[in-house]
Amino acid sequence: MSNQTPDNSEPTLPLLRQERENVVDFGGLCPLYYAPMHYPTEVELYEPSFDPHSAALHENSRQPAATVKVQVPLPCGHFNIWRPLHDRRAPVAARLARFFVGSAALQPDGRVVAPNNSTWDSRISYSSADDEYYENGHVLPVINGWKHGTLAARSLFRKVEHDWMMTYLAPEQGNSHQQPLAVWRFNYAESRRAVERFHAVLGFSLFAESAAVEWCVRPLSSRRFRRIPIHVLTPEEARYFSEIGSGDSGESHADDSLEQRARIIEQYCGQILAYRASSNEYNDYVVHSVPALAADLTQYVEGEYGFELAVSFVPASEGPDGWQKAQVARQSLHHPISGRMREGEDALSRCGLDFRIKLRDDIVVPPVSVELTHALTATAPEQRLCMDGPGCNFTICVRDPENTVGSLQPPIGAHEHVLRAGSEYFAALLESDMAESSSKQVELEGMPYGPVRSAIYFLYADSVPREESMDLNDWIVLLDVASRLSIPRLHQLSQARILAEVVPDTLAALQDPSDEDSYKVPAEYPDLETIELLQGVAADTGAHDLAQALDRLVAYYPIEVCENRIRSSPVGEFVPPPPHHMGTHDHDPGIRFAVGRAQGPFGRGPFGHHDFEIEGGDPHGPVQMPIMAGPVIHPEIAPGFAHAGGNHRGVHDGGFLGRLLGNWRLTNIPNNGHADPPAPQPGPVPDVPHATHAHMPPPESDSESD
Repeated sequence: MSNQTPDNSEPTLPLLRQERENVVDFGGLCPLYYAPMHYPTEVELYEPSFDPHSAALHENSRQPAATVKVQVPLPCGHFNIWRPLHDRRAPVAARLARFFVGSAALQPDGRVVAPNNSTWDSRISYSSADDEYYENGHVLPVINGWKHGTLAARSLFRKVEHDWMMTYLAPEQGNSHQQPLAVWRFNYAESRRAVERFHAVLGFSLFAESAAVEWCVRPLSSRRFRRIPIHVLTPEEARYFSEIGSGDSGESHADDSLEQRARIIEQYCGQILAYRASSNEYNDYVVHSVPALAADLTQYVEGEYGFELAVSFVPASEGPDGWQKAQVARQSLHHPISGRMREGEDALSRCGLDFRIKLRDDIVVPPVSVELTHALTATAPEQRLCMDGPGCNFTICVRDPENTVGSLQPPIGAHEHVLRAGSEYFAALLESDMAESSSKQVELEGMPYGPVRSAIYFLYADSVPREESMDLNDWIVLLDVASRLSIPRLHQLSQARILAEVVPDTLAALQDPSDEDSYKVPAEYPDLETIELLQGVAADTGAHDLAQALDRLVAYYPIEVCENRIRSSPVGEFVPPPPHHMGTHDHDPGIRFAVGRAQGPFGRGPFGHHDFEIEGGDPHGPVQMPIMAGPVIHPEIAPGFAHAGGNHRGVHDGGFLGRLLGNWRLTNIPNNGHADPPAPQPGPVPDVPHATHAHMPPPESDSESD
């Protein structure tokens, strides 16, 4: 899991620099819900579909009826809490195939899938020229409007320069009481897949030395943001980046240029690369990020289920148009993305923001090694060898301390070259000068006979005998045997089975569509004793992947509970108030909360009923903030403490979750004190009901000219 943020990498914005109360504290940011727009503004790429060939007519029915198999593409995670994310291997809805005619994404069988040459499992791209988000390289908009794709945003707008034919995100003109900010959130905990790699194109431009753009990242298991450094290339380094038009790289050999470029990128891994452009008659200072160059940010989020990415702006202090000197996702209006079906993912290289994530399973079980496959079929390719079969030239005797009848434990016959290819222990033994190597016989002391026999059988059959009847203790013993005999594939498989036995699809069980009351009952969660026991087992057996998966489970369980409760709550609680005026600025006063001035059920956040002040000190009286329906995490009731409008029942038990979350707990109370609890909604986000919002003074309308 991620370490504490060092002091030299702290963000400058106080809202991002502060340490959150716990992992479910939104830190003063209110997650906002924007309802999906109807086609053609937005497209649902991965909608449920059915296979007409699976239709079966009902007999003995007065009316014609049929049953067909409906294919529902399950999400691999969520984008900004509400928007589902899908693996790029999932096929696009069949009705959208006509949009991809001539594209490499259209398969011969009529399915539309992302090209196989991409290494990314999940990808979100934003084009400011179109003001649209795209998913997994498909050039069809899944989200319309830059703000609709953020977890939270404030004091920003999309500026369109019709004279220069450019567009970008910039701070609002005349804003002085809030620093502009935008946050995006990714969470793949639902699929139990961790981030293996994370690359991102974070385009920005600065046109004044006092202007600044700061990118920060926070793993969801961490309580603090970490600033991502920006390195401005020197003129010598910029020569090797042809996309910035430095122009001198042609003097050297092409291979040398690519090698030098790769060295520079590797040297500044974890940083955003930018360059100093030539000044012009309008600006003496110009800095741009390297176009279309994805920064490798894996080191910040590797091994995590999810993360938040934030960008803050510092407008220039000089000039009347200082707000315009810090820009993000700057693009030309001459090169939009929408409609470039034939270009496919190549068109997305022009996007100013591009988030690319490679995922991996909690515990990866490697395939059978080539050496072992060759050893099993070397003598007779048409027939695989078997344990205790003909030609066995090595004997394994097991001295099980719990066995009292030795005749029930016959020696195990195996082939020397199979043991050498499948077990690092036997390979080292047979390569040594020990007596066992020459006698072709070994005695294993203090090991259980049954699991040892299962381990040797696994080398031949690539399966564990009677696997369906094994319980948690059986897998723990087999893990120990696989560790002592150094059988990598069996070692990983045992870890995966142990994790599945302890947490049987925990996160997916938070909402069961077949059970209308499932949302009332928190999912089962391993107790502290079980977690500590398995951590000890992982340490003794070298099961590092199991230990990390248990750490993620402990950290992300409350996060996933929180997000599921939000998604199952009435979305009207999170709908931002309508803008007070339309225009180029597109103001939205939805995020106007004081930082650290009130404590609600979600810490420094908008959940609860409190008096808030606009940053700057002007009080505006009580502001009613949303409280979620359904079972949520409640604050512990301290003696003599009264919470106006609160909903408190039960007594804090001080258990594992209590120690984990401090003064928080899960409650299992029907309806949780709220009338008409929402029904589970596993499919598309429901329609937005009419919402009543707090009365806040609208921001002053500032007019501007290009």
